[in-house]
Amino acid sequence: MQESVLDDCPGMSPRRKKILLETFGSVASLRRATPEAIAAIPGISLKAAETITQWLNS
Repeated sequence: MQESVLDDCPGMSPRRKKILLETFGSVASLRRATPEAIAAIPGISLKAAETITQWLNS
């Protein structure tokens, strides 16, 4: 897997990064996703999704 801005996101594991990029296709799409959409992915809690969303949009 290539390096990504997601590598610096708190709580981001290689597995989680892979799942997010496979699901959303790109970091740009992930930035537009709601925490609820991210949390719909098995293994990602709403709290983790909110952290990801806040970090990406800060």
